[in-house]
Amino acid sequence: MGDPKEQPAIHARRPQTLEGPTSVMVDLPPKPFDTNSLPHAESAPSFKQLSPLEFEIGGDSSADVCESDEDLVRPLVGQYHSGNEDSHPNSNENTSSAIDDHHGAASPGSASTTQVVINIVISFVGAGLLGIPNAISKAGWLLGSVTLLTVSALNVYAMLCLPVVQVVLQRRHPNESIQSYGDLGRVILGERGEKIIFVCLGISQAGFATAYLIFISANLNSIYNVSRGLVCLACIPGLALLVQFRDLKSLSPFSLLANTANFCALSAVLFQDYESYTPHNDNIHKVKWGGLLYVIAITIYSMEGVGLILSLKGSCKKPDFFSFLIISTLTVISLFTVVFGSAGYFAFGDGTLAPITLNMTAHWSATFVKCALCLGLYLTYPIMMFPIWSICENSHPMFSQSTATGRRNQIVMRASLVVLSAMVAYWVPNFGKFLSLVGSSICTLLGFVFPMYFHLYVLGKDLPIWQKALDAFLLIGGFLFGMMGTWESLVAMMQGELEGEV
Repeated sequence: MGDPKEQPAIHARRPQTLEGPTSVMVDLPPKPFDTNSLPHAESAPSFKQLSPLEFEIGGDSSADVCESDEDLVRPLVGQYHSGNEDSHPNSNENTSSAIDDHHGAASPGSASTTQVVINIVISFVGAGLLGIPNAISKAGWLLGSVTLLTVSALNVYAMLCLPVVQVVLQRRHPNESIQSYGDLGRVILGERGEKIIFVCLGISQAGFATAYLIFISANLNSIYNVSRGLVCLACIPGLALLVQFRDLKSLSPFSLLANTANFCALSAVLFQDYESYTPHNDNIHKVKWGGLLYVIAITIYSMEGVGLILSLKGSCKKPDFFSFLIISTLTVISLFTVVFGSAGYFAFGDGTLAPITLNMTAHWSATFVKCALCLGLYLTYPIMMFPIWSICENSHPMFSQSTATGRRNQIVMRASLVVLSAMVAYWVPNFGKFLSLVGSSICTLLGFVFPMYFHLYVLGKDLPIWQKALDAFLLIGGFLFGMMGTWESLVAMMQGELEGEV
């Protein structure tokens, strides 16, 4: 290495040679030196430390995949880190402390192709899939299928713009740690932009979790004829306890059980569509234009992994392979979704409900499938809510974990939000209506409007004309659809125009 006195000067120049956010962890000097001698020593952790916002999956065991749940939610909250509320959320000290809390997990960029694919599936396949058959029935199998595939393709394009923007911004701002969706908002729109992104992410996560309670109450009501209000009330105590966990790794056994139950139950639902098919007099329509906005909203809702795109890329051993990997994986998921939705429509005709499990016959196998899905979504609820705790508890000193009052406030706040989500689940009984509202509003902002605005703002001058036109179309179209779809969903809620009330 030469004279040790020359090392700080060499290292001080290295950030200027960074090629992107994934190259900050290579070729570091093997010997430590005093970073206080650097002109900007306080920013050194951004280049020397591993980001807590990227995946830490290593090994090939199922436990590794299970323990990645904590990493799946980290990109949603940026550098807000639960348990480190005494630091400013954007400070490098907070980043460094968050790194220390990972207990020696594998470094970013260590996930194999199989592991990345598994996490893509976990991130993008959720409760929204159960509303697809109802959406297909409202738009017709042909229009619904074409719309679903088109919206999915455009959504993937929009999502893949975020890593491109991240790389460019990291080059322009080498002293910034740009690892999350919120970080992009901060650099482009300032602190207010970061807060807007966090609010949208928090609302979307709460919406996903509330949809789980709507599903649970609807299905248990159909099985045991128990009041929906009573089911929502019964869900509160257990969830109020589960959301008190400070470390999601403590929930990893429940997460593994939830993922297993969801996978088996979704497969069984498709089989039940075939087994339960009986000839009916309903016309199977190819095109029903009246359901176009509805199927778009449900499709956008179903693509709920947009907040994880930066972390998914950061997890790859070969980041350059990520675009192909996510495109191919989401293509398979989209094709399966079309088959799943069309099969449900062909099986049950105009009577296809949301969720599709409400159409299943009163047989023990159908009861098992419903209960398995209820259990899986119930155990997934605290994972979906975790980013909200991180955002809320690190944004106000009243939730400081260093004081007894702060810890008590955390407990009360978490339990209160569980109660609030249960109340919303009771007030909005229709699963499809709720998915349509969330998909039209918050999910459209996160999936289209913000990515396209960021892409045009950062790279607009360097883009070819066709790409500028596409970005502008998705930006304006997403904004207009968000307004129209949200209004239509609200009107449907008030007037009861959508079917499937339970």
